[in-house]
Amino acid sequence: MPERHAQLAALAASEGQTVSVLLGRLIGLALEGEETTSPPNCPQSRARREGKVTVRLAADVRQDLEEEARSQGVTISTWAAALLSARMRQAPQMVSGERRGVRAAYRQLRGLAVNTNQIAHALNRGVLTGAGANLTKAEVEGLRRDIAQLRRALSAYAEGRFQFQSGEGEDT
Repeated sequence: MPERHAQLAALAASEGQTVSVLLGRLIGLALEGEETTSPPNCPQSRARREGKVTVRLAADVRQDLEEEARSQGVTISTWAAALLSARMRQAPQMVSGERRGVRAAYRQLRGLAVNTNQIAHALNRGVLTGAGANLTKAEVEGLRRDIAQLRRALSAYAEGRFQFQSGEGEDT
């Protein structure tokens, strides 16, 4: 489950939280039955940003880093921090616009999975009526396979993001 932990760590880091705080929020959501929640009102700890690193780079390296940062839509400092954090944490580090998209995708997937489970439950109990009553067990299984495939695609995206940020697989 290192992939799952990397995903949790990346999501938690993107919200300036620890994995345990994020899991606590998720458990709270499950117990309260809420669909979404806003981040906690407490300000982000300054401890996360107290360490500052200054480096001097050759002009060509800085230019490459600046071009990469521009292609990601972030500042050079933000991109350098994401690259270093990805390597040190062994997890992908999403940047602002990307973070929103990935969270929205996981939220949509969760909604699809819940709806599919509700349909399957209603079919199993024989209480599904109307147009949906014609669904077969195989069709519901097909929905579950599609959702699993979408989850794998998001995981592959995160893994690819990590490989890109950490430089894994690049020929030096």
